[in-house]
Amino acid sequence: MMKGFTLIEVLLAIVVFSLIAAVTFSALGPAGEGFMMIKEHRTQLEEQQWLGKQLRRDVSYLSTSEDKSKAVVVLNNDSRGENAFDELQLLIRDPMYPGLTLIRYVIDEDTHKLKREAISPWARTHAEPITWELVVVDSFNVEVLDTKSGWKDVWNQKQPYFKPQALRVTVRDSLGEMTWDLPVLQ
Repeated sequence: MMKGFTLIEVLLAIVVFSLIAAVTFSALGPAGEGFMMIKEHRTQLEEQQWLGKQLRRDVSYLSTSEDKSKAVVVLNNDSRGENAFDELQLLIRDPMYPGLTLIRYVIDEDTHKLKREAISPWARTHAEPITWELVVVDSFNVEVLDTKSGWKDVWNQKQPYFKPQALRVTVRDSLGEMTWDLPVLQ
C-alpha cells in the first residue's frame, strides 16, 4: 500500500491556503496604509519642528543696522479669507555670515511651501538670495507684540531700528495649526 496525498487532497490544501492568504492580506492592507499615514504625519511634524527652531534662531539674532537705514522687522500682512499669506523680513547678524543678513519668510503660492530667503541687505538688485523651501503650509500668519497695544498684525516702521517685544508665528497645514511665541532679545 502506497502512502501519500491524492491529487484532490493537494488541490484542496492549495485552495484552503489561498483563502487564508487572501483573508490575511485583506486584513493587513489597511494596517500598511495606516503605517504610511503615520509616516507622512511624522515627517510633516518634524519639518514643522525644524521650522520652529529656525524661526527661534533667526529671531534670536535680530540686529540693528549701523546706519539705521534698514528696518529690523518688516511685516506685510496679506490675509485672504481664512488663510494668511504674510511676509516676514528680519534683519539679523548671523554668526555664519559676515555682516548683516536680510531674512525673508514667504509662502510660494505655486508650491504652497514656506520659503526662507537670505541675502545681504546691500546686495545688488540682480543678486539671487539663498533660498530654502521649508514646509508645505496652507497659512502663514505673523503678529508682533507692542508694549503699548499688545499683539497686532501691522508693524509700525516709522522707527526702523525699533524692535518688537516678541513675534507670534502661526502656521496651518493639513495636520492642524502650530504657533510659536518668539521673544525678542533687546
